[in-house]
Amino acid sequence: MKATKKAKDAKKKLTHQEQTAAQPSSREQEGFQRAFNVPKGGAPACSSCFSGYGYSLNDFRGDITNGKGDALFRYPAHRDRHAVEWETSPAESNQTTIFTWIGGSQVRPAFRPSFPYAAATLYVDGVKRLEFPMGRSDCFTPINDIPGFESGQKDFLLHFEPRRFQSLAEPPHRMWTPHGVSGFYRLTVPGKYLKKGRPLRLRVELPPSKPDVEMFFYVSPRRDALREDISILRREVAQLQADMVQLKLSHEMLYAQAYPQLFSRRVRGQLVIAHQDDTKHLHPAQVTVMSDGEIVITAREGTDHLAPDGRMILVRSKDHGRTWGPKEVMYDLGNADHRCAVITELPNGDWVALDYRSGGAYTPEGIWDANAPAQPTLWGAWSADRGRTWNFSKEPVSVPGAHPMAEVERHMIRLPNGRLLVAANYEELGPDGKVESWGVTWIAIFRSDDNGRSWQVHGKAPFHPSIIGECAMLRTLSGKLLLISRSEAWHGKDWTKQGMLHQSVSLDEGKTWSEFVPTEMSSMSSPGHLLQLKDGRILCTHASRNYPGSVYVTVSRDEGQTWDTANTRIITHDIKNYDSCYPNSGQMADGTLITVWYANLFGKFYISAFLYRPEDV
Repeated sequence: MKATKKAKDAKKKLTHQEQTAAQPSSREQEGFQRAFNVPKGGAPACSSCFSGYGYSLNDFRGDITNGKGDALFRYPAHRDRHAVEWETSPAESNQTTIFTWIGGSQVRPAFRPSFPYAAATLYVDGVKRLEFPMGRSDCFTPINDIPGFESGQKDFLLHFEPRRFQSLAEPPHRMWTPHGVSGFYRLTVPGKYLKKGRPLRLRVELPPSKPDVEMFFYVSPRRDALREDISILRREVAQLQADMVQLKLSHEMLYAQAYPQLFSRRVRGQLVIAHQDDTKHLHPAQVTVMSDGEIVITAREGTDHLAPDGRMILVRSKDHGRTWGPKEVMYDLGNADHRCAVITELPNGDWVALDYRSGGAYTPEGIWDANAPAQPTLWGAWSADRGRTWNFSKEPVSVPGAHPMAEVERHMIRLPNGRLLVAANYEELGPDGKVESWGVTWIAIFRSDDNGRSWQVHGKAPFHPSIIGECAMLRTLSGKLLLISRSEAWHGKDWTKQGMLHQSVSLDEGKTWSEFVPTEMSSMSSPGHLLQLKDGRILCTHASRNYPGSVYVTVSRDEGQTWDTANTRIITHDIKNYDSCYPNSGQMADGTLITVWYANLFGKFYISAFLYRPEDV
């Protein structure tokens, strides 16, 4: 009897995982069979933040597919889905059973107070059974010496065994490929709640949204969580290897930031965070140095990279960029997704911009759709009180006979006669009157002779298959116009000609343009910017969203005929998250340069401003 009692006591001290490991496999079964209330082709995922963009998912077994090929964003946006429901496999008996599924969660931002925990609620067959922490892999009860947690209430017990963690310093965008921790969720359900042949209906519900934290939870739509074979092992090893590569890249980036003295091309200067937000997406940051010395940065603020609530904000500096005032709402017309408005100051003191908005790019449900735009997207804007109130043109800015969409992401220029010019992306229509491919872009030059109140087509740049627009334009001291365009590393078949800025030249004030030629200055999915310095050199600010993830400056001493790429200088190399960049620069009266860009790191969105001297480039 004593031996039997000792054995029972020893069993009580075993962890749940140790107790169940030796139990018959019939006591553990698949915890996912099908999801409810999920769009066709979707994944059972929910979030406390809005998502208007599709996403892809990876757990510790690799990419989760829906059988539709290798599209970048496989699953439809989940918008405001704060809960997710799914069904387990049918109960195999009415004995106590463990239902196992693969899932994951994240909490943004990364660094915040430890308490209170961000927790979700689990319902079983409509009854609240327990709460469990989100985004945690290192708390509560270790399982077989593996960090994890155990959460229980009365009869129900939930174990989580982490298998993969991807930090917020690594490359995925907030929602395109959600990061966080994924692993096995094992729910122990007493037999009295089971009926043989009947599945359980599980529901995970997130707490109400908070302005300073965001949560994401998903259930991997895998029906083989319990399967163990060589093919699954290969997938897990492949994902682990990919994570190790990203980990090494993250370490390299952080080490480089700690030792700037080791990089001779690194520009010496002062980095200032002009504005930041824990949950609001910011992009792209555009800087203008005003005649009175005030510096203004504009940016788009929204709940996601693409969302119908985008609005324009600005921040100001009156001490040469060293400190910045509070965020001001520049304008917000509602359900318009204002995406960019680069300010130009006129001699009379007015501020002029092009309001690029994408209200027509969303379905009635608020989900972004590449094929949805059917409305004009560009409007003239001006302010007579230094940005506190704004007026907008009566007519949109568009190319007659083309798709009404037009996009401007960079500064306009002013000719000596007062005419304003700006370069815009637009889409030509095919024989059927529709856009044949949204991956192909044309460039138009618009002019305004009434200080930005109205705009007409002035000229067009030659078509080039590698460019996607977002052009920057500059009038040199001799009167020549330079135009540089963003390109993509995935456009075209010759990789040696992809991913760099392309340049065109006009000698007749923008009416006609030369063929685009590659410059050997990095573009890598981010546009460049042109600025004529007080010493006569032209400064090109450019970047790479791909490895090594940097912001650069390169100068030309012959008005853009050649670029000194052998001496390209590095402003920063901490662009680890792909949703960053769009750098541009300005120069102050004392010669100091300021380069700004938007960034996404550690679960925060922020605008960087880097101050440096022209003699250092």
